Amino acid sequence: MATPAAHAEVARIDVADEGVSITGTLAGAGASAGEADLVARRRRDGAEARSPVDVDGDRFEAYVPFASLPWADPEEPEFWDLSIALEGGEELRIGRHFDDVKDKRHAYVFPLRELELPAGGRRFRPFYDAGNHVFIRTGPRGRGPAGGPTTPARPARRSVVPPHDMALHRLATALARAILRRRGPAWPRARSVQRTKVTILIANAYAMGGTVRTVLNLAGFLAHHHDVEILSIQRLRTNPFFPLPPGVKVRVIDDQRAHQPLGGWAGRVRALLRPLPSRLIFPADLRFRNACSLWTDLMLLRALWRVREGVVMGTRNGLNLAALLVRRPGVTVVGQEHMNLETHTPQRQREIARRYPGLDAITVLTERDRQTYAQMLRSAPRLEQMPNAAPALDAPPAGLERPIVVAAGRLTLQKGFDMLIPAFAKVVGRHPEWALRIYGDGPQRKALERLIMEHELSNNVLLMGPVRRLDLEMSQASLYVLSSRYEGLPMVMVEAMSLGLPVVSFDCPTGPAEVIEDGRSGIRGRRLPQRAGRRRLRAREGLHARVDRRALGASDRGAIRRRVARR
Repeated sequence: MATPAAHAEVARIDVADEGVSITGTLAGAGASAGEADLVARRRRDGAEARSPVDVDGDRFEAYVPFASLPWADPEEPEFWDLSIALEGGEELRIGRHFDDVKDKRHAYVFPLRELELPAGGRRFRPFYDAGNHVFIRTGPRGRGPAGGPTTPARPARRSVVPPHDMALHRLATALARAILRRRGPAWPRARSVQRTKVTILIANAYAMGGTVRTVLNLAGFLAHHHDVEILSIQRLRTNPFFPLPPGVKVRVIDDQRAHQPLGGWAGRVRALLRPLPSRLIFPADLRFRNACSLWTDLMLLRALWRVREGVVMGTRNGLNLAALLVRRPGVTVVGQEHMNLETHTPQRQREIARRYPGLDAITVLTERDRQTYAQMLRSAPRLEQMPNAAPALDAPPAGLERPIVVAAGRLTLQKGFDMLIPAFAKVVGRHPEWALRIYGDGPQRKALERLIMEHELSNNVLLMGPVRRLDLEMSQASLYVLSSRYEGLPMVMVEAMSLGLPVVSFDCPTGPAEVIEDGRSGIRGRRLPQRAGRRRLRAREGLHARVDRRALGASDRGAIRRRVARR
């Protein structure tokens, strides 16, 4: 989007109880001194409300009293666009155009205020529009959440699957195994055929997430030497979030996109089975199992019937157990664990101990994971530590010049952003020029928005949403922060280090300790961030003096990957 030649560039927006303060600079203006007015213009009819603006050189300070914005219809929302009218008649729209934040409408979160005025109750809240200009939305009171201070809920008590659900799952598993055993082995291949068939089971190859990225990276690498097929249990979007690797076939088991017609008897069977819960997917893998149905089971069984040889890989707990259905002579079954054992519920751990010995091999991400799984599983099956497959990055090394901190991940309680935001508030109190950019989306977004408003961080903490090239965003930052309560081996952290970014991480049970040398290539702090935030999330002068001269020696793209591989 082109930057306007002349406009009023926003530096800060502060929402007080009865109005909005805006500070910034006059960019490209013909006149930069003298009297000026802030003009609030109603979109519906062009009605104006004016208030004085303080101009000092090219800097301005403006204040919009909410009470100065009347409304024509008390039941309808109204939108007021903001401009600065200079003494010579020039009018400059107020907006933010000089930074690299593309979707300001959703990245910046400003508080909502409710006022009881003589004409009645009204709500007021500033926003950026699609053109990055500032406007104020007003509306009637009492519709939707007021956006008051609210802390994200603590993790709920972990669910236990009822015994009858487990019994039905085991019955369905036994029936599916009996059906698949009727499928004979493949004809022996000629000795000249060297390419092995590799089948990878993944929850959703079209989704966003660290596991999806690592599985696609692995599949792309294996496709150079083997015949690789990905079985995506679900598909919810038309275009994949990450590009699918060349040479890899992707087959969808259950296409759950809207408006996917299926005629004939298959359509009738789907309509009958879709409302019924899956019995083949391990019920304690709750989130995944709840996204599947009996139709998913039928389509998965149909796909596994075609697997007669090679290697079958599962990529999460429920799919590792599903992969066991095809174990027979000529088929090697490998389970991938992308999370540490302690994060599984006790019920899930008991099923792991009972059924994982049937796998031919299990891969885990860290040495600690290998030790904990070995203690549980004893001598079987083969257990290997295999870090995530990290791709080569095209982004330039981080310049470490801008006061930007990056964090990334799905907006869930696991990622700990609800702890990071209060910690960063301590940093902003001492270094107000620093900004935290959180990349990702998820169910905790509204709760994190309320935390941002509660700690008055609307100008310093941005919810950037998902991006396809996170490496390009990290290369513009000076620090990467990992605030997770638990992790496997976070690939984004490894990629950040490969770009030369110092890393500050909560010392969660597994992952960071495998690659961060505390005080050399990064800093590991306590999980509760209030103390760590003050002491460890420092600005450039403090943190980089300790870290970058030693850690940036590892900014060669392969250095971090080689270090992980050695472990």
